[in-house]
Amino acid sequence: MGVSVTISFIDGSKVKKVKYQKRGLLTYSHFHEMFASPVNPMSEEKRTYNLLRVYEGLDALDSMLHPEAHYWQSVADAVNMLITLTVDMGLAEDPDGLITTANKTLHDAWTRAQAIGCNTLTAGEITALRAVVAEYASLSEIIPERAMIRCHRMTEKRMQEILNGKRREGDIVI
Repeated sequence: MGVSVTISFIDGSKVKKVKYQKRGLLTYSHFHEMFASPVNPMSEEKRTYNLLRVYEGLDALDSMLHPEAHYWQSVADAVNMLITLTVDMGLAEDPDGLITTANKTLHDAWTRAQAIGCNTLTAGEITALRAVVAEYASLSEIIPERAMIRCHRMTEKRMQEILNGKRREGDIVI
């Protein structure tokens, strides 16, 4: 899925065709990561904003019959960030497999919702998702800002890879 671009130089003598891969923009740049605090956690204002979106999504999945896609996405983002923190960065552990279970639960619920046309999360599934979101919230309070921004960047890059067809074993796509 490359895009061809024609570049004309000022003197008009050279024309070059370049192919590049279309990519989405990342929330944080390399400079955000570089200038973030290596020891202090993210500011309470940023954490509250992020967690508010996640809890709003979780509440919508719990109470709405037809939650919008952005609610599913906000909860999936928190689960994906936890996967990055545990698997890719090694900053957290998941000895009980809670994160993997929540990821599978979210995928199964999304698949059911698409097939049936309405939300069908059970009380047990909501409890599992609430536990994972609570874990995400507690980790965001102690992990340094630089590591959280790196996690965010790694997660977004991984999602772009998945959308471009580069999946790893165990990847679940919603």
